[in-house]
Amino acid sequence: MKWAIRLVIPRHRVGVVLVVMNEMEQVLMLRHVFHPSAPWGLPGGWLNRHESPAEGVLRELKEETGLTAVLDTILFADRQPNPPHLGIAYRGHLQSGSIELSGEIIEANWFSFDALPEPLLPFHRDVLETAVTTYR
Repeated sequence: MKWAIRLVIPRHRVGVVLVVMNEMEQVLMLRHVFHPSAPWGLPGGWLNRHESPAEGVLRELKEETGLTAVLDTILFADRQPNPPHLGIAYRGHLQSGSIELSGEIIEANWFSFDALPEPLLPFHRDVLETAVTTYR
């Protein structure tokens, strides 16, 4: 039975992002090296093989910023078209620490929901619109 499932059921890529807010209700955004058409986005990336979404989003945050967080809840999940994958967004709370950017990240900054950098990837925009209603 297991081999039949592996042969018949399609495999999907999974991407994860994290929405974290500061005490002034600003969201942490990162300017990514590898996203020239929409450089600003949420911390996140692709899951590794056999990695849970929660583990993956925390790993990505640590790799990109040196920060750690405690996850709260899943904010948003949806199929994304380009490249085809499942996108999952978490809300989390940063633990204390200072930002140490990886080579993938040019800059990190805090933005209010009404002054987000443009352009944003559609998935990140959808996640942030959901976060606005959740945080307020």
